[in-house]
Amino acid sequence: MPNTDAFHLLSGYQFVALNDLPLKRERIKAWALQAGLKGTVLIAEEGINFSLFGSSDRLAEWRVWLSDRLGCSAPVLNQQRISESPFQRLKVRVRPEIVTFDRRFDAQGQVGQPVDPHDWNQLLERDDVQLVDTRNRYEVELGSFEGALNPGTESFTDFQQWASDRLDPQRPVAMFCTGGVRCEKASDWLMRQGFADVYQLHGGILSYLEQIDPENSRWHGECFVFDDRVAVNHALEPTGRQLADTRRMTTDGTLDDSPTADHAA
Repeated sequence: MPNTDAFHLLSGYQFVALNDLPLKRERIKAWALQAGLKGTVLIAEEGINFSLFGSSDRLAEWRVWLSDRLGCSAPVLNQQRISESPFQRLKVRVRPEIVTFDRRFDAQGQVGQPVDPHDWNQLLERDDVQLVDTRNRYEVELGSFEGALNPGTESFTDFQQWASDRLDPQRPVAMFCTGGVRCEKASDWLMRQGFADVYQLHGGILSYLEQIDPENSRWHGECFVFDDRVAVNHALEPTGRQLADTRRMTTDGTLDDSPTADHAA
């Protein structure tokens, strides 16, 4: 049995201008393969989104390589010890967006105010806050924060219509998602629609579960993850949940034939 301290799962994203995407894809794939990493890396002109399993040393080297070679020096990261790979192989793909939502997203524009997990509970105590789960229906059904609104979406792009119909732009909005990347895009869109008071859970649900003790937690249920574990509990341990069908919908509304969907954070 491998030493669990030696292996980690590292997921993260950063919105940063990237060009020459086919070339970058080949360089990322070559480096990650020789480093023995498995997982998913999505790149687009707007940035990078990844979830990778490997030794702690090689993942540390990956972070340096990202900074030196791609200019991704400040990704939002989640990292946890894990004993075996939740991925079957390495996939590196070029996409129009690192999470499909709105091509007009401006990484240099306004996004919601990031809220540290330790400050999140205090924000949720406010009566005027609209707490919104930006994830899709099948994710929310497994678990969510107490009192959160469920948009019931099948695809993240459906969130725009739901928000237009259901949210009050005169009241604060607090949003959360698995790792934070969807909230970046959703908050940008809301602010362009005239919402002035928008908050987002920094690092997403995964950071909250890692940092907040269960006795102080507002989270209920399991957290859907985009790898072969399917779902994790508050201790970020696999719950043993099985997919009913290996063809399942990913957050960008496409179907994937493998158990590992093309989504990272």
